[in-house]
This record gives sequence, C-alpha cells and structure tokens, in this order.
Amino acid sequence: MLLSLQWFWLVLLLYLCPQSVEAQFPRPCTTLDALQARMCCPLWNGSPCGFRSGRGVCAPHPARDLPKPVDYRVNWPRVFYDSVCTCWGNYDGFDCSQCLPGWKGPQCLQRHHVERKEITDLTDGERETFFSSLQQAKHSVSSRYMILTSNDTTVDENVAFINATVYDLYVWMHYYSAKNYAGSANNAAHKGPAFVFWHRVFLLFIEREIRELTGNQDFFIPYWDWTRTNHCNICTNKYFGGVGPGGRIDSASPFSKWKTICPFQESLHIICIHTDASDPPHLIRNPGKDPVYDTLPTAEDVEDTLASKHFDSPPFDRTSKNSFRSKLEGFDVPKDSRHLSDSMHNLVHRYLNGTMTLVPTAANDPIFMVHHSFVDKLFEMWLQNHSDATYPEDDLVHPAQRGQANMAPFFPLRTNDYYSGRDTQTLGYSYKEHSLRRTGDGTSIRQAAGFLEESTTGGVQWQWPVLGVFATVLVFISLGAAIKYKEKIWQRKNTETEENQSEVDYRTNSLYTVWMEERNKHTDNISS
Repeated sequence: MLLSLQWFWLVLLLYLCPQSVEAQFPRPCTTLDALQARMCCPLWNGSPCGFRSGRGVCAPHPARDLPKPVDYRVNWPRVFYDSVCTCWGNYDGFDCSQCLPGWKGPQCLQRHHVERKEITDLTDGERETFFSSLQQAKHSVSSRYMILTSNDTTVDENVAFINATVYDLYVWMHYYSAKNYAGSANNAAHKGPAFVFWHRVFLLFIEREIRELTGNQDFFIPYWDWTRTNHCNICTNKYFGGVGPGGRIDSASPFSKWKTICPFQESLHIICIHTDASDPPHLIRNPGKDPVYDTLPTAEDVEDTLASKHFDSPPFDRTSKNSFRSKLEGFDVPKDSRHLSDSMHNLVHRYLNGTMTLVPTAANDPIFMVHHSFVDKLFEMWLQNHSDATYPEDDLVHPAQRGQANMAPFFPLRTNDYYSGRDTQTLGYSYKEHSLRRTGDGTSIRQAAGFLEESTTGGVQWQWPVLGVFATVLVFISLGAAIKYKEKIWQRKNTETEENQSEVDYRTNSLYTVWMEERNKHTDNISS
C-alpha cells in the first residue's frame, strides 16, 4: 500500500511537470497485454523505463486527454497508449536505455560528436562504410521495433503489427507521418512549421538505429549539396546507382536489388499494405527527364531562402509566403525565367522523377536521407543567423503541427517545438563545408581553375588577376582552419567541465531528488 501511494504521487508529479520523452512501436509495446493496458513502458534492468536505476518513469502523457480524432494518427499516441516512458537526465529511448543525441557512456555523461560531410567529399573508406551500413540496415530485421499496417486509419482496431528491417522501419515512419490525414490535405511532417524539426528528429533516429545495428557509434549521414551540379552527380554506381532501362537502377549497383515498401495509395486510408505483396516494386529514378522539373535548385535559390527574415508565416501551410520554411520546403516559388511550380526541397523530389517523387514513400530511395541532410544543414545555417526565432504559436497551425503536439510516430514523445532553440552542436553533430568553396559569382574553385587554363591557352592575359583571387581565397581558408583548430582546442579543454556540469545538473534535478527519496524509503522498508 505504501509503495503504491509513493508511485501515485511520483507519477502525479511527473504528469504536472511533463518532459518530452523517439522511435516507432517498440516490440514490447505491441503485445496484447501492453495494448489492453494502454501502456508502453518496457522493462530496462528489471523495472519499467529503468525506474530503479534512476533512468526514467512510466507516466501519463497529456495527449491522452485530448478528444478522440477521426484519424487515429492524430494526437499521437492517444489512440494506442495512455502511459509511456519519460526519461530523466541525458537518458533517452523508448525504455530509457539509450542516451540523448550528443551523449554517450554508461551513464550518458560523455559528449559525443560527429561531423556530417558532403557525400562527394567522403574518403573511399568513409563511402564504403556508409553504403555497407545502408545495405546492412536494409537487410536486417529490427530487433527493437515493429511497424503497423492498416486498411482503414479511421478504425482503431483495424491494425496489425509486422516485422520490418531497420531501413524499412525508417521508410514506414515517414509514410505514416507524411500521408495526409483522412479527409484532410494536412499531415504531421510537411506543409507546416514542423517540417524541418520533424525531419531533423527523423535523421537522428535512423542514425542512431544504424549505430546500434552496426556497432559503429560514429556512423553519420552525409549531405548532398545539389547546388553544385546541374545533374544528379550521385546517380552513379559509385554512389546510389546509375540509371538503367525504364528508370530502374543499373544492375551493377547493389541498390538495383532494393524493393520498396508502403505503396502510395492516397485515396484510401491505408498504411503499408501492398496490393501484390509477392512482388513489391524496385527503386525508380529518371533524373531530369520530366520536362516540368528538369532542373535542380541553384545557389541563388539557397541565398534567397536563407535571406528570409521570418521562420514561418500565416496561414502556416503550403500557401504561406515570404518565410524561411515555405521557401525551403519549396512551396514559395521564385518568379523567374524557369517558370517553376516547385522549388528547393520539393523540386529535388520532383527532379529525381521516380520513387522520390511521391513524398510519403520517398524514403524508399536512399538518396532521400542525403537530400534531407542538406535541407537540415540549410536549416542550421538559417538558425545561426536567427537565434531569436521561435516556433509559431497560432490557432491557424494545424493541430498535429502545433508546438505542444507530439511528433508522430516517435517514442519517447517529442513535441514539435522540443528542438526549437537547440543547435546541432547540442545534438552531437555539425556540418563540414564542401571542399570546393564557391567564389563570389557562385562558381566553384575547380570551375575557376578550368577557366584559368582555358584563358591561358587562348592567349588571354587574365591569369594574374585570377591568381590574385586564388591567393586571397587561400588566405581566408588558412585563417578559417586556424580559427577552427583553436575552437577544437577550446572544446577539448571545456569537455570535462561540461560533463561535470551535466552530472551536477542531473543529480540536482527535482525529479531525480524525488526518485532518490522514494528509493531510500523503499529500501528502508525492505530492511525493516
């Protein structure tokens, strides 16, 4: 009786002081018992959510009190669970067994950092590691999660849970959130302010799952800077596979054997059910072959997007104008001679003209992740110059994308505004600039070098001014390297201080203090 009363007060305290708790339908939460109990609080080290180890607690979530939605994907995870794990300190994961992004170690008190590079800058070893990790993820069944299938998202009981590979789990999560809600033109991950935040969490999720699968804690997702090319320079067998007959991936590429999951069926409220499960389709790409979308975004498009003063603007949907989000996502289209109907993020999807074109199922194509890694890089660049930006609080925002709504379908729960104010350094990663820096007119140094050679052979005496430009660029690169080296030295000196401070913050957390008092009382009772 005493222990039950202690649990009641502790859970009540956590409910009144909720913390955001990342991933999809943990296996222990798909059992009949868990679904009937409406509880997703798996055991870790012998207790729910690692409670006895001071990692977290099984607690109610606010969404449980919201009205029942027409489509059960709204108000996540209200239809499925009333209580989920809430993790303390730097602990994370559906059972609080993992560390938050940017932390590692048995107690999650050591800083962890990776540097995401432009994909064409990867060394041979890095490129081989990246692609072999993707292949392993595509062919390894997830031991941690299952995916949900349904032929009607308006009927609560009309669901089934099935196995999926680690990569297909990632595909499913995007489909689940990107497909429009029943009777609506809106979804949880696009056409609104949650777009950049949702996809940031999404990339962090698959990065961590692949690290868990491969044991390589330094695995990272590179980015593809599509402004540095006028064609798909990674649609080759060196990278994601060349284009074969009918848009199929070239047979010499391992990606030619990849099959897609979750066919796109917008008119039906269906989640991941193949009409012909015996023969799911292969990946398709026909980059630049659609005459309406035969170009990639340019450096000028990026500059125009980054120049936006406001993060988002009313009515906070696909019709929003003059905001960073609407331009980056590609709905606010520049008016120029290209006569585009989509730009930036959307245009890249359209340009690839195949599996990537239908956004809900686009993650089937692994180019998706390097494309969105660059989108995330642009988001971070904008944030660095707009540190005062906040997540919009307005009734015009669709309920699924409001600041305090939970991102579907992540466990532990993350609200849409959770990462507002957190930069990539805090989350354990940063972006390394492309090795080919652009000159003032947008051309790369390599292109300028080619121009120098042509002008010399043609007898035009422009070489000395051009060499002067090169000398100036090299000076700035050297200064940048020196500054970066100094920053790294400073970071090393302060790492121990940060870790100590984190430990102090964690141990003085009011929830942790309550937990310690309850554990001590429980221990005293057992001793008596």
